[in-house]
Amino acid sequence: MKRVLILTGWCLAIACVYAPAQANAAEHFARHFALDLEEGAAYYSVTLPAAVYAASQRNDLGDLRVLDGAGESVPYALDAPREPARKPPVLRPARWFPLRTAARGSTGAPLGVTIASDGSLRATAAPPGRAQHDTDLIDAGHAPRTGRVNALVVRVRDDNYQGRVTVESSEDLRNWQPAGDAQLLKVSYNGGTLSQDRIELDSEHARYLRLHWLDGSPYVESIDIEVQAGGAAEARRANAQRMWREGIVAHAGPKAGEYFFDTGGPYPIDRLRLNLPQPNTVAPVVVYSRAGLGSAWRQVSSATLYRLHNEAVEQSNPPLELASDTDRQWRVVVDTRGGGLGSGALTVAAGWRPATLTFAARGGAPYTLAVGSAAEVSSAVSTEALGMGASSVTATARVGSALSAEQRDAQSAGRHPEASRRYLLWAALLLAVGSLGAIAWRLARGARAQAQVGAAAGRGSEAAPGGSGAASVAPGEPSASDATGHLDGKA
Repeated sequence: MKRVLILTGWCLAIACVYAPAQANAAEHFARHFALDLEEGAAYYSVTLPAAVYAASQRNDLGDLRVLDGAGESVPYALDAPREPARKPPVLRPARWFPLRTAARGSTGAPLGVTIASDGSLRATAAPPGRAQHDTDLIDAGHAPRTGRVNALVVRVRDDNYQGRVTVESSEDLRNWQPAGDAQLLKVSYNGGTLSQDRIELDSEHARYLRLHWLDGSPYVESIDIEVQAGGAAEARRANAQRMWREGIVAHAGPKAGEYFFDTGGPYPIDRLRLNLPQPNTVAPVVVYSRAGLGSAWRQVSSATLYRLHNEAVEQSNPPLELASDTDRQWRVVVDTRGGGLGSGALTVAAGWRPATLTFAARGGAPYTLAVGSAAEVSSAVSTEALGMGASSVTATARVGSALSAEQRDAQSAGRHPEASRRYLLWAALLLAVGSLGAIAWRLARGARAQAQVGAAAGRGSEAAPGGSGAASVAPGEPSASDATGHLDGKA
């Protein structure tokens, strides 16, 4: 009976351990986030914020899980943003006309320009001198049959120029709308030239464009119209969706010109903005990244950084464009032959386009997003595996604030009671099976012992002389008289 009780105790212990292990299946994740959604939809999609990337311990976001109100994982799909396919832009020469300053506020055709019957412009006077004009009028021509006018490329003849310019657009030379602005730059440096000659346009195609030079007009060598054959709209949407992590400080390394920084998460970085600490600095750099301490550095980009200040104008290099890179550790090597970066800290801004998570609303609310476990592997499935058809409607969810331990405990306490009842039933079943097994084992053992005694008795009867029935005594075993005497002595 003692062994039956021991076995029953083991069954009870296993049942008690099994239940909390299932109830706390998600407790080994580092962070839990509430999912805010309107109930009623079968599928929800959510854009992953920076906090989820920061909490993840895997570069592939394989430690993400969506949990229902009972703490059970629900199926989900994870879609990384795709880089829009774009054809190389086409540059088309434009005709432009320098205008006198007084022509800015006039209506109709400006002085020195006439309009032909087809809308094209013709010059009627010699262009004004550089000191007498601050405006250039551009005849952009008819709208291209394919593609979209994306930008202006203005090449200046000056060896050194730095200035601001604004762009306006019009269809009739009377009504003008803002169309863009930029800071143009051309600087000779170390035998080469740094230039920024592109003005991105943020309006639809217009027949006429007008440039206003705010810091003195340069000698313009040529103006080209950049026509994007396809994918321009997708590229603008991608830029609008990009998230940024600002204020990352790069620390100086043991070697001169070396700087190191950590992004703090597996962000799929495709843009990197390196902010120089001092104005009037030009520095060639090479950028490396690696996944961790045991990995080798690999080169991901190289560029010439600049930060130039001229009176009211300060201009910096555009962000570096990278292939999507989830490495956390980064290294910047600066060519120090030109003086390096000077004093101050190099700061970094990292940009990425976030992934989209789609999950099936199986089980009951509240839903949570668990993340942060290096031991987990991805359980994401394809969108087709979620069972979404062509007519399926996906509602939008939002990742809320991180849940504290107290909030998670309160949420666990309010989960469906069916789970607890199921655990108790399993525990009772295990106890019953264990008890029955123990009883059967004891019965089998008792039957085997009785059989052995019966067999021994039969052998003793056959060995007695004359069949008197006296039992023989095996060597080494006490006889009945010995046993009686022993008992009498004790008495």
